Amino acid sequence: MFEKKLLTLAAMVGILACGACFLPPLSQNEPLPPPIPNGLDGVQSIRVEVANASPSHHLDSADLALKIAETINQQSWKTRVNAHVRKEAGDGDAVLAVTVLSETVGSAKPGRVTFLLKDSATLTRLDGTLVWRETEVGNWITRNFADENAADVWKAPDLVDWVSKALSDRLVFRMLYGR
Repeated sequence: MFEKKLLTLAAMVGILACGACFLPPLSQNEPLPPPIPNGLDGVQSIRVEVANASPSHHLDSADLALKIAETINQQSWKTRVNAHVRKEAGDGDAVLAVTVLSETVGSAKPGRVTFLLKDSATLTRLDGTLVWRETEVGNWITRNFADENAADVWKAPDLVDWVSKALSDRLVFRMLYGR
């Protein structure tokens, strides 16, 4: 028993000798804000414009523009950039123009459907400077269904809303973070 007490006392003295209890106080400085991603210096407000040039027109342009603006605004705590869909002249520091080129069902298996959505997008400052661009990017989006056949898949409740959200998330993350 005496050996255990002696070992405990030696461990405490060793810890105190190493300075574990007498470390200097931690720095109280606030952390630096995250860097502004992907060349968005000076851009605080983005106007989002969407056009659907696909033959099928399953996605609503106005709804997709709102989803893209919402996704940008969800990241505003990091990026310090906000988005909106108003169309007044000179509204915002930059314009994000998105064109949906195609909306196709890539593959359909029982209970699972994969969509291929192609889009092109440009982010341009109001002075005409190109900030970011992507051309004919394919987005594979997979959705599980209970029992749907491929012919009626676009008629599934909430599918268009879900696909719009998935497309907006991918587009915004590529724009902001290059992923």
